[in-house]
This record gives sequence, structure tokens and C-alpha cells, in this order.
Amino acid sequence: MAEDLVTLVGTLEKILYTNPENGFLIASFLIENSIRPVTVKGIVYNTMEHESLRLKGYWENHKIYGRQFSIREFMPVEPSSEEGMVRYLSSEVFKGIGEKTAQRIVKQFGKDTFKIIDGSPKLLSKIKGVGKKQQKTLLDTWDEQRGLRDVMTFLRGVGISHAYAQRIVAKHGMNSIPLIKANPYQLTDISGIGFLTADGIAHNLGFDNNSPHRATAGLLYMLEQQALNGHTCFPRQDLLKKTEEELKIDSAIMESSIQQLLEDHLLNRETIDDAAAVAQELIFRSRFYKAERRVAENIYRILNSEAFTKFEGETSLIEEQERKVGLELDPAQREAVEAALQHKVLIITGGPGTGKTTIVRFMLGLMRPRIPAIALAAPTGRAAKRITETTGAAASTIHRLLEASNMGFQRDRENPLEQELLILDETSMIDTLLMDSLLEAVPSASRLILVGDVDQLPSVGAGAILLDLIESGSIPVVRLNQIFRQAADSYITVNAHKVRRGELPDFGSSSPQTDVDNQLLDFYFIKESDPEKIVKKILLMNSERIPQRFELDPMMDVQVLTPMHRGITGAIHLNRKLQDMLNPDAKGLEHREQWLRIGDKVMQQQNDYEKQVFNGDLGIIVNCDPKTKELHVQFEQDIVHYQANELDQLTLAYAITVHKSQGSEYSAVIMPITSHHYMMLQRNLLYTAITRGKQLVVLIGTEAAIRKAVKNEETTRRFTGLLHQLSELGVTPLF
Repeated sequence: MAEDLVTLVGTLEKILYTNPENGFLIASFLIENSIRPVTVKGIVYNTMEHESLRLKGYWENHKIYGRQFSIREFMPVEPSSEEGMVRYLSSEVFKGIGEKTAQRIVKQFGKDTFKIIDGSPKLLSKIKGVGKKQQKTLLDTWDEQRGLRDVMTFLRGVGISHAYAQRIVAKHGMNSIPLIKANPYQLTDISGIGFLTADGIAHNLGFDNNSPHRATAGLLYMLEQQALNGHTCFPRQDLLKKTEEELKIDSAIMESSIQQLLEDHLLNRETIDDAAAVAQELIFRSRFYKAERRVAENIYRILNSEAFTKFEGETSLIEEQERKVGLELDPAQREAVEAALQHKVLIITGGPGTGKTTIVRFMLGLMRPRIPAIALAAPTGRAAKRITETTGAAASTIHRLLEASNMGFQRDRENPLEQELLILDETSMIDTLLMDSLLEAVPSASRLILVGDVDQLPSVGAGAILLDLIESGSIPVVRLNQIFRQAADSYITVNAHKVRRGELPDFGSSSPQTDVDNQLLDFYFIKESDPEKIVKKILLMNSERIPQRFELDPMMDVQVLTPMHRGITGAIHLNRKLQDMLNPDAKGLEHREQWLRIGDKVMQQQNDYEKQVFNGDLGIIVNCDPKTKELHVQFEQDIVHYQANELDQLTLAYAITVHKSQGSEYSAVIMPITSHHYMMLQRNLLYTAITRGKQLVVLIGTEAAIRKAVKNEETTRRFTGLLHQLSELGVTPLF
């Protein structure tokens, strides 16, 4: 599509709309040697009416406003015609220079006007109406405009894209060049510019590998990488070793940098005894250290505050509710309900089919007459929808409960939640930063019930909140272990619990020849060791066998889960194959080595509070403009518009990683599992994958890989500081 890129040079006549926060504007633009202005729209920073610009972009036809020019790049330029020079000099850019004065200047110097201003500015004093004040104003503004052009040229010259250059100029203005030359790693405070990009710029500018600026930025970057792996902190010596190996920075330089970061309060440290009673120094990014501290403080605050509503005669209340709903609780369920009535904070954990939803539904019916203000919430929209369907009570995402916006959460300690009882489902998915924000908004007199499956994969974000709270012993915990009769008839449920206990799943009648045409079981294992053949079988299952035999929609009802992103049976490759199989010919656009087509299933990869779509939401692309690279996606709640610079928020979702499936249920799940996934073959990953299927689970791979996953209980332990913070505050174990 490069041939469609168009360049326009002219004058910004009138700004019709502007958003100063992001630089977006709609304006009328007069192209050089034209009579009638055109409408342009896009991101243009630091501009004024009558300024001369060079624009690059695309023509498009808007269904309401007609032909428009969509700006992709801009650059201030000097107008070349005498008429343009007059308009430019008399514009708002040069305050104090009116149209008549501008005409006199241009009449005197003609097409050499800008050369005179640039090289012989004293000649301006000969022009009538140009006094010392006007001359100073004109020259100062001229230098600023020239500086802006110089900055943009410099930024592009050191390898910064136009989009990022605009952001840098918007934040640092004329200071951009000296700032970058002194320390290019400061660019990491610009959204979208990470350490690796800044490091490339530093290399272009001749910075040494052992630059103290590089060591400081590199340590922060490595800690961020560990946060992506789930750690809120990391052992000091391991951090230094990893940074030295990966970034080739001298250890003595790093020791000095880490000390400076600690003194500047950009890092925190704690010396903590591990399980073997060996003391080790852990290093935290400050936001995680403070978040874990606040989580511990808020747990302590809620536990040690009086409940607004107290329950007495728990036994009679429970028995009355049992008669009312026609249900007899088992001992563990009764223990959970009693604990919910007695304690301010409670954790209920258990696997599929153990009655977690039944307990929530029972407690809602029991407590609502006394506590009308109740909130039911979950970390994702899919999890919230599921608990709404299973309990009959309205649930929301935690983000909506906290009234999230681009300005942050509106609910906090100063503006707390109004509910007296808060029940959180899928708590294993809640990371440290989200739990911190949530607990900040919980009133001291409120009750908090945390429901989740601690044996599943931990949160995608950093932390191990549910596990740490359970292991702290500071909160009552009820474990549900009994599988109820209806769930016990499901191979999915039975095998999930077998895997949880470290036992091989029961494959029933599955064999190398078995496929889902044979009989209507809900759990199948198909033996195959060749990755290419595994992919072919996944495609066949997804597109034909499962839809035909189980009457399920191949797009919306069947979900492929995989342990890894890369590789032949990874999410990236499977998405390409499944897209070619299920949606091969639709109009689309290419973005970062993947095609996004109308009809594709896609997933939102980050929280966008303005659009009100959140990490993990699934949608279907319903409209696409290849020229402007804009998409419209139908999510459950609404159709959402994405501009070209927002497409990184989306990824194909025919196949997703098991981690991304947390909190979701799908009618049918297909999962490859082979020795090629050895790095990810862990018990909690296989357990999580199996528990995502409602009607059908199909594993395709080798018994050796399944056995390795089942036996590998040594899941990667996350480094966190929450247990230490709880003990420091005196939140003592109950048992």
C-alpha cells in the first residue's frame, strides 16, 4: 500500500476540532497552488492556524463528511510562494506581526524573505512597522520553528519513528536534542518506547555498553522483564547475574547503579528468609513494593474492623436457608457459609464441580435480606458474565466496579465502594496491582469473600495474591474437595481432579485411532508425536469433526489452547493456519506480520478504559479500512473503533495461550501437548487448560508429554514480598 501514500504541502487554514491531550485535530487545509481547502484529520502537535505544513497520509471517503485526508506524518515547513509567506508571517505563529507588516517584509525581500530572516535579521529594521519588539518576537518565533524542524530531523536521524518523534516533541519540546544526547535512556518515559529502542538510539549516538545511564536503565528493564514473568521482586544476585549476561554490563558498574536507584527510591529492597530459612535480598520496583505493602495494610485494616452487620445464630439461619432452597450443604460447604457469617474476610478455594458457585448462590440468598448492598465481581468480562449466568446475580468486572477511566480508578480510599459485602470470583487471576487498587476502595466495615481455584495458573500480571494470602494463614480458608454427582459424571471434571492430585487422566476409550466421531464422551486424547500432523488434526477437529458431531460453531464455540506462543504448535502459527481455514478470503490489512480480516476472532491485549474494553475480551472484526488501517470490532457490549496506532491492542484469537484463557469457559477446547512444550509442561497449566472446557476437551499429543506435565509439580515459584509484609504488620496466622 506504499503507493497510496500521498504528500500535501500547504497551509492549515482553520482548526475545526482539536484534542490537546493527544494532538488529534480536524482542520481545513489549503494545498499550495489550490483555491479550495480540503479537510484533514490526524495527529499534529504544536500547530496553529495559517502554519505551513508538509503532510503525509491517505485520502479516504467518510460516509458522512465526504472526502478527507488522513494524516500519518507532519512536518512544519517554510511556504515557498510570496502569498504563503505573507499568510505565514501574519499568522498566530508570529504574534505582533500583522498582515500589513508581513506584506511589507515580503515586498522588500521577495522570495529571499526567509533567507534574510535566517541570515541577516538586522535588515528587518529597515521595514516600516518592524520595531525592536516586533523584530525580537519574529526572530524568537523563527528560531523556535526552526528548532522544531531541527528536532524532528534529529530524531528521525537517530532512528526514531515519526510517531514516537511526535510524542517526544510533545513532552520535551526544544529540549529533546540535548536531553537525548545526554541520556537517551530517558526516552523510556515516553509511552511505547522501551529499553531496547532507547538502547538502539544510544548505540547510534556512540554510548558505551558500560555507560552508567545504560546500567541504570538496564537494571530497571530487567526487573520489568521479571514482572512479566510474574515476579514482584527478584533476588539481587540473580538480577545482577542476568543483567550482566544479557546486556553485557560490568558488575561493578551495576552495583553502583543499583545503589543509586535505591537511594533515589526508584527501587526498594527487603531481606527475606525463604522456605529453607536462607536469607536473601530481594529487589523491588517501587510500585510493586508499595502495592504489596498496601495490600497487607488493607487486609489488616479490614480484618481488625467491626463488621457493619453481625450475624447471630448461624446454625438456624443456615438451616432455614437450606429448607428455603431445598439444598443440604455438605460439611465443607457448611463450614464455608459459617465462616462467611463469622469472619470479615474469607477465602473459598476448590476445583471444578466442588460447588463453589452453589456456595456463592446460597450465601447471596442467605445474606441479602440483611445486607442489601452486595457487589459480585471478577477480574475479566468473561468471568463476570459466567458468574452472572450461574448465580443469577448481576456481576461486573473489578475495573467497572472501581469505575475505571483513563484518569485511573474513581473508587479509592477517599471515595470508597458503597457495598457492605464484596464477593470476588476467579481470585487466582487477580494480580498485585489490581488487588491493591481494589482493597484501597473496600470500606473497613465491609466483608470480603475471595473465591478461586488456587491450583490453577497464577495471574498473568505480577504476584501470587491468592496463594500468598492462603499460605499466610491470616485469613480463614475453606477448601472444597468433594466432587458432586452431576460433575462426577463428566470426564472433564474427573480428569481435572486427577491431574490436580498428580495422577494421569483417564482417557477412556481414546486410542491412536479414536476421534470424536466414535462416541459422545466429553474428554478425548488423540496420540500424535509429529507436530505438523498435530496441526492438521487441530484444523480438522476445529473446522469439521467437532462442529458436525457436537453441533458447535467452529468460530465462537471451539477454542484452541496451546502452552506456548511460538513453534509449530504455538499460538502464532496455529492462528495463521486456523485463519486460512476458517476465514481465508475476507478483506483485511497486514499489521506486524499478521493479517486482520473482517470476520476474524480477535482478543484485546490490554485494558483501554476509554473504549471500555479489557485484557482478554474476545470480539469479531466487522469492518476494515486497509488504507487508513482502521478496524471496527464487535465485542459483547459494543462495537469498538481502532485507529492504526491502536492495532497493537489486538491479536488473532483462534488459538490463544492457556495463560490467556484464565477466567473463561468454552464449549469445546482443543489443546496440543508435546515434548516441544517441555518448558511449559507443568501440572497447573494442564489443569487450567482442562478446566476451561464445558462440553468437550480434546488433547492431541503424546502420553510422555502429559505424564511430564502431570508429574511436574515444581511450578516456577514467583518471588513476591506479600507474605513478608503481612508478617511485618502483625497479621498473624489464625491456625
